[in-house]
Amino acid sequence: MSVNSSIAIAAIADETPVPSHPSSPARVDGADVAVVPELEFVPCSLAYRHAAGMVHPKDGELLLWRFRPEWHLVSKDEAYARLSKAELARVRSHPNPALGKRFAVGRAVMREILAHMVGCAPGDVELTEDERGQLRLANAGPREPIEIAIAYAGIWIVIGVSTSPLGLATRVPTLPDNAASGHPEATTRSRRTKASRSIETRSGVRHDSLTIAAGTPVLNADAHVLRQDSASFVIDTPGAMRWHILDLPMPGIISAAAAVAQPLTRVLAFGWAGRDGRTIAR
Repeated sequence: MSVNSSIAIAAIADETPVPSHPSSPARVDGADVAVVPELEFVPCSLAYRHAAGMVHPKDGELLLWRFRPEWHLVSKDEAYARLSKAELARVRSHPNPALGKRFAVGRAVMREILAHMVGCAPGDVELTEDERGQLRLANAGPREPIEIAIAYAGIWIVIGVSTSPLGLATRVPTLPDNAASGHPEATTRSRRTKASRSIETRSGVRHDSLTIAAGTPVLNADAHVLRQDSASFVIDTPGAMRWHILDLPMPGIISAAAAVAQPLTRVLAFGWAGRDGRTIAR
């Protein structure tokens, strides 16, 4: 399915609706907006995340996983056995037990995913962090390059794998106290500013994903190229770099985006569909 049809299905499933219109070629703040290739967004069940033929990403392909930090994906004992000593210390010393659990589940599941790609046991997958705190796979070996990213959004964990540099970013907007409590006046103001807050949030999370992927701010967060009303677009930035920016369907008011250093033609999104194949929000 195209990215437009995938967004329509997501909206039916009560996901955050993301408008999608073709991007027009333009040049903004030194960046060329390129023609977006046809993109197939494939919602898949999390239960089938290791289906045959989907073990390793191909060029132009992004693999995504979305799941909650629960022990049914991996037992607590299995998860802890997969973590490094430094990661275990980080979990046990975390001031928030729920966030510590989220970190442990995310790292353990990522190792399970990567183990199928590098051909080793999950506990043998070596993860390191670069100077920016971004995850790197240390023992990919002579295989095709594997780039990884992980992001957290409330109760959700999102993992991405590609053959090109990528970044994932999420934001969970905080509602004003009176709006959250349903105060009529605040609700009216909230409706009037919903569209502007939405594009501001989407622009910011897109910029965050691009910054994570590139390692440095590439565009001004307020640049028009990041504020366009499109769920998928490609930009050329200084240094002969081409980035594909993609808004990810997420439940409720959560915003998420992926930035990949190549035009995408297919996204396999595990955890975006139930066992029956229907797109799900939660």
